[in-house]
Amino acid sequence: MIINASYGSDGMNTEKYTEIKVMDQKEALKAHLSNTFMDEQQLGDNAYAVQMNPETCKCNTCLQVAYFVLDNAKYWYLNFIYNFMYKCLDMTKIHFVEGDTDSAYWAISGKQIIKRYDNKQVYEDNLHQGFKYVINDQQICDTNAKYFFPTIQGDKSDEKKLLGLAIENEGDEMVALAPKNYYIHIFKQQKSEFLLTDVNKLKGINLRQNNINKQDVIDNITIGKITQGTNMSLGLQVDQLQERQLSKTYCMRKLLSTKNALTDIQIKIIVLKNSQSCLPFFHSLTTDSYIDCASS
Repeated sequence: MIINASYGSDGMNTEKYTEIKVMDQKEALKAHLSNTFMDEQQLGDNAYAVQMNPETCKCNTCLQVAYFVLDNAKYWYLNFIYNFMYKCLDMTKIHFVEGDTDSAYWAISGKQIIKRYDNKQVYEDNLHQGFKYVINDQQICDTNAKYFFPTIQGDKSDEKKLLGLAIENEGDEMVALAPKNYYIHIFKQQKSEFLLTDVNKLKGINLRQNNINKQDVIDNITIGKITQGTNMSLGLQVDQLQERQLSKTYCMRKLLSTKNALTDIQIKIIVLKNSQSCLPFFHSLTTDSYIDCASS
């Protein structure tokens, strides 16, 4: 289950954004006639980068709400966990997978249905169970749910209320290495219906240009496989003025950058015997190596 609050795109002031499109000469001349035209830059013999000012922008959420979430992200987490989850849910059946500033991914062991070829719809409907089958105290849940979850269907202001949250999506499988670095099997809209789809999330790597899948994530955990990715981008290079040239010439270059996409992530620490201090975990060191630190 993916739980989300108001942040990210909600905090962007899109009124100040502009659009840059690559056009040929004919399209660029036509763009000059538009009221939204701002500027252009010639990229080649028949290629122009045209800057346009969008006619409209969307702002469905008060910007202050998004910044409130950013400033109070830790409190948002703890308030929901301790004042709701711990009070009315069976936490032995709930596992925290990973989270970010405004989101939390939970694995819930509720009502289980084995997927077969003849029960696809029943299986998928069961994935939308939420916390229904892990509630310990129904009265506390009913009393406090309104302070966190939306109560008015389709009401954006209710969905984005302060310290509130909403269920963004649900699925049946997730493997996470770190925040913004995971594989998940969730519902995504394809044409006119929602279907269970493999989704890979990887910060800093363009997944459209790299074939990174679920097995790569699993191999990183099981055998420590490091997967590399290559990003391709276009850059504008300005050539130096030559003798008798009246203006500079511009050349579009293709830039390739290779980086590690999936690597081992160290999340372990050693808690000392005094229970007041922690030290980083190092491979090949045993607990005896930390005795001197614990006694000092």
